[in-house]
Amino acid sequence: MTVRGTGWQQQERCVARPRAEADFLIRDAGDDCRECWGCVRACPARAIRITDGRATIIQDRCVKCGECVSECRHNGNHVRDDLPRVRDLLASGRPVVAVLASEFVAALHPMSAGEIERSLEAAGFFAVESTMIAEEMVAAEYERSFARPCASLTLRSTCPVTVDWVRKFYPQLVTALTPVVPPYVAQARLVKRLYPDDTAVVYVSPCFARKDEAYDPQFAGAVDAAIDFVELERLLADRKPRPPYATISVGGRKPQLLKEISLTDGFPRATIASRDQTDGHVITVRGLHQLDSLLRAVMRGESAPAVVDMLNCEGCIDGPSVRPGLSVFAKRNIEVAERERAPRARVTTREVLDFLPVFDLMRSFEPDPVEMRMPSDTQIDAVLAEADMCSRADVLDCGACGYDTCVEHAIAIIEHNSSWEMCFPFQRRSMREANERLKKSATIDSLTALGNRRAFDERLAEELARVKRYGVAASLLMVDVDGFKLINDSWGHPFGDVVLKTVAEVFQEHLRETDIATRYGGDEFALILPATGKTQAYAVAEKLREAIEDYPFVAPIGGQSVPVTVSIGIASAQSDSAESIEILESADRALYQAKHTGKNQVRLSAG
Repeated sequence: MTVRGTGWQQQERCVARPRAEADFLIRDAGDDCRECWGCVRACPARAIRITDGRATIIQDRCVKCGECVSECRHNGNHVRDDLPRVRDLLASGRPVVAVLASEFVAALHPMSAGEIERSLEAAGFFAVESTMIAEEMVAAEYERSFARPCASLTLRSTCPVTVDWVRKFYPQLVTALTPVVPPYVAQARLVKRLYPDDTAVVYVSPCFARKDEAYDPQFAGAVDAAIDFVELERLLADRKPRPPYATISVGGRKPQLLKEISLTDGFPRATIASRDQTDGHVITVRGLHQLDSLLRAVMRGESAPAVVDMLNCEGCIDGPSVRPGLSVFAKRNIEVAERERAPRARVTTREVLDFLPVFDLMRSFEPDPVEMRMPSDTQIDAVLAEADMCSRADVLDCGACGYDTCVEHAIAIIEHNSSWEMCFPFQRRSMREANERLKKSATIDSLTALGNRRAFDERLAEELARVKRYGVAASLLMVDVDGFKLINDSWGHPFGDVVLKTVAEVFQEHLRETDIATRYGGDEFALILPATGKTQAYAVAEKLREAIEDYPFVAPIGGQSVPVTVSIGIASAQSDSAESIEILESADRALYQAKHTGKNQVRLSAG
């Protein structure tokens, strides 16, 4: 575009800001992270890693879309506060013009356009402008660009999020980006041409990403400070109370120009009107997932559009700082209602543009590729195996971790950007297994792997209840290792543990599957034999006693044989005497008799 009235480059201050880590636009929750991982699943750029139980933003991958901020229900991820810079400008004595994104009526609802303008002036702003004229200027520039013959792909966007997506993840397509400045930069340059020389511009953005983009050195300080609409509301609340909402007569309103060149954020209407939308030459994409799918199709040769109009949101009216929580449909209705109330100017923006100063609307783009290393298949398979996926056929690809496939998640784990904590199916399986282990540990003796005292009490009560109900006898065997203290004193506690484990193994080898073997405590065992009378129980006890007596226990030192025997007391329950305490005392008395009349023997309780 031809430059007339040159000199704005010298008049405007360069206010490019350093990109120190502490100055990064979006900051993570740090130690305040609540570990819900919603931000990880929401981030389209996979720019959040999990380290030490907290979510951390990977700055090199972040495209500043703000999804992690919107997703965090506890305000953990937050956007840098740029209000101090605006307050300094307002206190500097310089004339400060507020340039509002054209979605300002929806963003500051329920205030009307007139009330917004008066509130800003009361807060100290010299004047208030919107980006509407600049959107027409930018759209006109796009018209001229699209009119030139071009056989290659054209990516049209003034959205910094989608531009960064191309620069980072499709750097080979950077040359397809149309090099036109966003409307707010054009408006800021226009303001500095028409207002006093020392005028500062504060841009109020519908999104977060433009708060960084505004300080791009190639924009030559067109914008002195950039904030979002949420910050503007805070500024107005802090500096001045809002004026009462008064009805403004139509005659008191400034007429609005007829916007005829541009659609969303500077996209030219003529491009849409001149194309058959079914021919695929002009494609409109909204959202990074849809954009990524299209660009992958372009790279594979599956699609060859002439023009792609790409935005991260459903138009800037759906930006993250435009009345968050209100649906895009409600916000559009607010804007329609405001347009219908406003009087119309008699001239169109094309007529106005002819009288405005003309200046450079071009910019440039540089690739900023994300460094990506592809691990080997062996590394990926090894990580998948950690989650019990023995082969690629075992993957679920449920997406609960925030990654499309288990392989992608495995790669993120290899890069230390995630962990299996993020895998819901794996965590659910692990929790189920842990619960099973916990349940077993509550009723299983850790040394012998038999049931413990708790398991004995529960199973004895169950069997005695069955005796009462069905009239079938059950027997209880109380077993004690003879001279166990002497074994421990002579050969040590480790050998004593071996004896107890071996005795338990003998029980399990010789008992039925329906019988219940438990370690009652110390060197004492309790065996429950369902549907077994005294005579049968005695035969079982003798078999167990003989098996233990015959077992070749060998001393750990010297290799000599160590005799190990057991004494057993038996009690049986009939339907008329099926009480836990009674049968337990009876079996204990029989065991006492066996131990005090020579040991290594079986005794039956009386009755």
